Amino acid sequence: MTFRPTLWATIAAGLALLVLIGLGTWQLDRRAWKLEIIENRAQRISTPALAFAEIGDIEATEYRPVQVAGRYQVDRTIKLLSRTHEGRAGFHLITPFETDPANGIVMVDRGWAPVGDDAAIAPAPAGRLAIDGFVRRYEIPGGFTPDNDLAEGTWFYLDRDQLASALDLAVLAPFYVQLAPREGSSGVYPQGGVPNVALRNPHLQYAVTWYALAGVLLVIYVIFHTRRRVGED
Repeated sequence: MTFRPTLWATIAAGLALLVLIGLGTWQLDRRAWKLEIIENRAQRISTPALAFAEIGDIEATEYRPVQVAGRYQVDRTIKLLSRTHEGRAGFHLITPFETDPANGIVMVDRGWAPVGDDAAIAPAPAGRLAIDGFVRRYEIPGGFTPDNDLAEGTWFYLDRDQLASALDLAVLAPFYVQLAPREGSSGVYPQGGVPNVALRNPHLQYAVTWYALAGVLLVIYVIFHTRRRVGED
């Protein structure tokens, strides 16, 4: 039994092998990049709280804790629909917050509440208060996210310009605040939460797939040429 590879088959297989190995390595690089982002976000959550006026570059301060003083504009609260929590259907309550001193208005995600349990939903506190939360960037909707209907007041994602227009907010901060969890708030809604810093990261599986295809190609290449020469003999 002999192994005598042909020229063009060797060139084609070699190029394909390089491509498959390259794709696998690229997926590993993507995995490392996403893990670094997740770790960076997690570290930001545990940093000391910023004051409202200290928030500059949103890219650099997202997920950091922030404390804001002011008062809610309760009459302008909206519901952010289609939000599930532990398998239950619900929504988030989003309320404008007039900062004090007058640094404009920031939208506050006060947290999740279940559908059909309005009696357990507490109103936003009245009067001046200080809130603790996390800096969040406005969302970029996915391809399957429905459009907001401003006329009907139906919201599926947070868009700064649409919120400013629909709620008649002249000066709206370029970020919103996700309210932090409150101690002893079990069973009371809305419930704030710590931001989910995880990213979809299936790149290890993708890398294994590309490397496995490279291995299969190599086996086929060897078997093909070995069997071909044996047949000719």
